Formats: sequence, structure tokens, C-alpha cells
Amino acid sequence: MLDTVLRDILVSELERHEFDGWITRWIRNWLDGYTQRVVVNDSVSKWKPVMSGVPQGSGLGPLLFNIFIKDMDSGIECTLSKFDNDAKLCGTVETLEGRGAIQRELDRLKRWACANLMKFSQAKCKVLYLDQGNARHKYKLGREWIESSPEEMD
Repeated sequence: MLDTVLRDILVSELERHEFDGWITRWIRNWLDGYTQRVVVNDSVSKWKPVMSGVPQGSGLGPLLFNIFIKDMDSGIECTLSKFDNDAKLCGTVETLEGRGAIQRELDRLKRWACANLMKFSQAKCKVLYLDQGNARHKYKLGREWIESSPEEMD
């Protein structure tokens, strides 16, 4: 997920969290200057600057990712669990208001992703129903319906 984050947005997030100016300059300098090219069989592309993400395998990658997603759950009333590149939104749905609350939280997460030029992997988004009496309400992430999980616990 962090490989799609524009470096300017990442450094701005550090500044917003009031990291020391020296640290943010050091991280910006560390991120600047990376280039990449593509090699397929005998064809080689030109070197191009890398404008997003952090170098793979760097120790700073997970730390910067956690700082970046720190405010992802700002204003969320349901439970949002974040780990590595995975997030789980949990809530009790016993009423129409409960259903609406979960949909509002999904809408809020979608707005956060758009504001940060991020995307959730729609194919990995699932709804898990945990009760036989659950009405199996359908939810959307943006314009797409979220599939039901095959591992439902009735």
C-alpha cells in the first residue's frame, strides 16, 4: 500500500505530525534520487525517477507506513483494526442505524483514501456476517458493492 503513496504526501504527513524539521529533511533526502527501469527479455527501458513509495526492504518503510495511516481512523466510531497493509472495520448491526453507521464509516475510509491518493483493493474487501439472524445487509466501498465472505460463521 505504501508503494503508491506520493513522497510529497508522505513528507507532508510527517510535518503535520510535527516531526523535527531535520528528520523530515533527512527522510526527504533519503527518498529523493531513486530511479528504476524495466527489463523484459532483451528490451530495457530508460531510467525514470521514482516518485512514490519507499525502497523495498528498508527498515523505515513499516515505520513510515504506520505514521502515514495514523489518522486513517480519525472520527471513526466503529472499531478499525490496522495491521501492516490490512484494515478491518467492525461493528454490531442490530438496527437500521447500525447498518447506516457501518456504511458511513466505509464512506469516510473511502474519502480518506481518495484524499491521500490511495486505493483499497476492492477484491480483498469482504463482509463477514457472524449471526444466523443477520439480515445480510449489502455495503459499498465507493461505487462498488462489497462481496460476502465465504467463511461466514452462522
